[in-house]
Amino acid sequence: MYTLIILLCCIGFFMLYNTSKRAKLSSVGSSQRWLQANTRTAKRVGLLLIITSFAALIAVCGWGVGLFTAAILLMTAAAYVIVISPFYYLKWPHVTAITGFCLLLELFIF
Repeated sequence: MYTLIILLCCIGFFMLYNTSKRAKLSSVGSSQRWLQANTRTAKRVGLLLIITSFAALIAVCGWGVGLFTAAILLMTAAAYVIVISPFYYLKWPHVTAITGFCLLLELFIF
């Protein structure tokens, strides 16, 4: 559950980051080109994903802990996206593999 919430928040922030006018963006990937071409849709979907992750954390953890955890998650996602995105280390197959591994690990632990 937490893996999917974290993934939603990170993808939402990545979508908002690629619609920014201040950041130095490049058009290496097809997803980045689409996000930069369709900024209005990307901003709406990005905000929807972040709000969904906030709501899911509030539903799972309660109001106090959920909001605090969501704020920390958003700050962490922002730091990772801003640092890792310009290097183009992570591609969609990498993200899928990491998410699948984390989901399996989460299922076995909990």
